[in-house]
Amino acid sequence: MKQAGFTLVELMVTLVLLAVISLVALPALGEMVDAQRRQDVAQQLASGIRSARTEAILRNQVVTLHSIDADWSNGWRIIADKDGKGPDEYDPVLVERAASGKAKVVGNQKVESHISFNELGGLMGSANGTLFVCLKDQPVSRYQVVLALTGRVTIRNEEKPEALCG
Repeated sequence: MKQAGFTLVELMVTLVLLAVISLVALPALGEMVDAQRRQDVAQQLASGIRSARTEAILRNQVVTLHSIDADWSNGWRIIADKDGKGPDEYDPVLVERAASGKAKVVGNQKVESHISFNELGGLMGSANGTLFVCLKDQPVSRYQVVLALTGRVTIRNEEKPEALCG
């Protein structure tokens, strides 16, 4: 009578093949997760900027979106900026979005630490700006959150060298 089943050698060969395949696939999977994380950060940041602009129009006052601990990678807060001079301890926090810090985000000089909108939804200080979502350990930005003077926000999806990311 013949028995059905796998031999020990067949099982060992299968396990070795699975180990080799997983070693090849894991780096690609990790890069895919990092890419999704960067895209998510760019979309959430753009959404936060749009929310701050909308609040400025609805409240008919200056609203500021500023980075937590002077680093956009840590997240951001939307505040009702009573004096219009940027964030201070007396301004009420409307929304706070903490980030994991796993995706590096930096702003150019015009939006380095905060973005303020006037009552009409335009950028204050007559300065547009760009926030860069950087690749890990490289001076390259994959996503750019671009602000126009009118307060309009767009996300650019292009890989380009950026010195601020380094």
